[in-house]
Amino acid sequence: MGLLRTLNRIRGGYPGGWRKYARGTQGNRTPEFVQPTDPDDRRSQIPALGLREYWYPALPAKDVGSKKPVGLRMLGTDLVFFRGDEGEVQALWDYCPHRGAYLSWGDCFWKGFVSCPYHGATFNGQGECVEFITEGPDSKMIGRLQARKYPTLTLKGLVFVWMGEGEPAPIEEDVPPEFFDAGSLVLSSFRYWNCNWMVALENAFDAHVGFYVHRNSVMWLQRRDGGPARTPMGARARVIDNKMVAPDRGTSGQHYAKDGRMPYQLYHPRVGGYWPLHRWRLLWTWFTEPLTKRPMKRPRFKTPPDWENGQRLPAIVRSHSFDHMFTRWVVPVEENFTRLIYFHSSQPANRWARLREIVGFRLYHNWLHNYNFSDQDYDAMRSVRYQFPEHLSSTDTCTAVFRRLAAEHARGVQGKTKSPAVTTAERMIAQAEREMGLAPASELAGTD
Repeated sequence: MGLLRTLNRIRGGYPGGWRKYARGTQGNRTPEFVQPTDPDDRRSQIPALGLREYWYPALPAKDVGSKKPVGLRMLGTDLVFFRGDEGEVQALWDYCPHRGAYLSWGDCFWKGFVSCPYHGATFNGQGECVEFITEGPDSKMIGRLQARKYPTLTLKGLVFVWMGEGEPAPIEEDVPPEFFDAGSLVLSSFRYWNCNWMVALENAFDAHVGFYVHRNSVMWLQRRDGGPARTPMGARARVIDNKMVAPDRGTSGQHYAKDGRMPYQLYHPRVGGYWPLHRWRLLWTWFTEPLTKRPMKRPRFKTPPDWENGQRLPAIVRSHSFDHMFTRWVVPVEENFTRLIYFHSSQPANRWARLREIVGFRLYHNWLHNYNFSDQDYDAMRSVRYQFPEHLSSTDTCTAVFRRLAAEHARGVQGKTKSPAVTTAERMIAQAEREMGLAPASELAGTD
């Protein structure tokens, strides 16, 4: 490398030519998140580090041992997890109130307690300082130091944490009902995306991307239609109990249908060409498509209406897949970094069905949906610059309605900001809907 560097200096010019730093030092990294400041833009009113007055999934309980505490950042806050005196997982603010050291860098010398690595301040699961090792058992710090406690509850092997300032809301309001059903099986998978939590959440039920972004996903390569039908009319949106935005697709997918059938290619006259460009993806669908449409013998996954398909506060995407439920729970870590937890929920009838679900998820379904399919969303959307103005379409209704829900109805934000009755983005959607001959979405009432 030294010789190469010397030769490049001799010949002049920067190694790599113009391409290496074509986008400056950013390269292909995700652009930094910058929140809009325009009060007419509802994105400016949604907390960049997430909605705090909710329960969130944290980590698998099995990963919290009895000897060493575990640190985890959630919504910009560092937490420390350790086992309480009865073996349950407890959480405190990962900050020793003595001198500010990370408690998670310490140890659990005694069952049920965590000790700071700096001076040995030792706390129980309630955050009370019960010993101060470096000062001995007569230390006057005992009983005077109090670490902040975060309520926790372990369900289906996963630790949930109340991140709010006030008294915890009933956990049943925030966590999917299958976590409380003894007969349900919930399998999980963890991912990280370099983008803001709202960017990671807003692509759900986007009518644009199915046939385009996911055209090479294994899921859609199996079918002749190549994904959800292309349409200039997006899913209508309705709000359920001020908690969830549910898509109501209706007949919008039939816009380009001919004789009841959607053509594989559509002609785009202003570029003089077809999309998709080619038909090679249809070569094997004579065999694979019948397999995807086999009659399902297993019973439909049962869940309450307000936990069906849609985007739900604080940061949940739900998609019903007949015999199981797909859930993507977006957990803010930092403004530009997000933890995604995927849940595959089913209701197996017996132990063999349970085993089949576990093996199928570990060997295939987790990769198929949570890696192969979702990573295509990530690759497309992580370049979104949130701070710039948007020009929204009628296919963006679900996104606009969820933003309104988060800015106006989420716990902890109500009354903190003065929301405009109608934003510029919502006016754009209403105009696009009128041009398509649609009545403006009811949940954006006033935009017409």
